[in-house]
Amino acid sequence: MKDMAAEAEGLGNIFRHLWLMRSVAEAAGVDLDRAVQDGRLSGLDYARMVTGCRGAGCSKSCALWLSSRRGEAPAVPEFCPSADVFKRLMP
Repeated sequence: MKDMAAEAEGLGNIFRHLWLMRSVAEAAGVDLDRAVQDGRLSGLDYARMVTGCRGAGCSKSCALWLSSRRGEAPAVPEFCPSADVFKRLMP
């Protein structure tokens, strides 16, 4: 039987990546909760975004990108594994 806990250890910390993903959404001007409620983003796609973030290996670059943004226009980092989704959801 497959050990799911051991497999999950290979991914980044879920809470850190959830925070990073939601922070990038905020930087893009995207309300992920509203997108799910409105049916523009499925729960499955939301979960895929979190998992993609966890496995992408760009959390340090993401944190640096986020920290460098002060009052800039909405944007998404090109290295983000969910960049296409964020761009689709941007106002």
